[in-house]
Amino acid sequence: MIIRKLKDALREKAWIFLKVKWKLRSGLFIKVENDSDWFVFNEIFTNKEYDPAFRLFLSNISSNPLVVDLGANVGYFTLRVADEMLLAGHTDFTIVSLEASPSNFAILQRRLVQPLLKNKVKYFLGLAGHKTGSASVVHSNQHYGHSSAGDAAAGTATTVSYVDIETLTGSNEKRIGLLKCDIEGSEEIFISAYAGLLQRVDTAVFELHAGECNVENCRKMLENAGLFSKGIIKEDPPYRTTVEIFSRL
Repeated sequence: MIIRKLKDALREKAWIFLKVKWKLRSGLFIKVENDSDWFVFNEIFTNKEYDPAFRLFLSNISSNPLVVDLGANVGYFTLRVADEMLLAGHTDFTIVSLEASPSNFAILQRRLVQPLLKNKVKYFLGLAGHKTGSASVVHSNQHYGHSSAGDAAAGTATTVSYVDIETLTGSNEKRIGLLKCDIEGSEEIFISAYAGLLQRVDTAVFELHAGECNVENCRKMLENAGLFSKGIIKEDPPYRTTVEIFSRL
């Protein structure tokens, strides 16, 4: 245990020393500051797991598109979709990024303060799911391990309020070009609570957690909202999760 803690401490110091920062072709900057960053960065930028959703979104993009990132983590998805839009010549867009973990949100906020994103990205601390109330968010040592549905004994818990997503997105007539939902098992609650909002979504990508929700019921409710499955882009059997694209197009 002591040796493992020592190794972890040395790895953290190595990342601090390396100061890994990269300028994307769009002019946006990304950072990798620890092992957790490296894991999430590779999912989104190296393995390009969300690219099929990006292609579908960009092929039918409207003027001044709205993107909603639920479970924004430390900002990599938001930065990637902003990079894709800027490279495609779209400079007038809005991204709403919501993150429930206070520690992740602090990093997210810092990373999204970039000149190219000024007045384009809005970021909020809060839970997605119910429209009111609060829940305990359990913190793990990894960016991707925060959950409102987890065991509080597994880590430090903080009470975080639910946020009304309809309020964050503004006018109920505004189309949502792309919605990403990775909220650690609360997706069935969110889909059930936001049937009206989902009817405004053109393309969506959901991480579905079979251990915490009824996946078939999630798909049925999305279909009732006019969003049909376009295929699973990632499966992780040990954790019983899938990442699936939905579209009304």
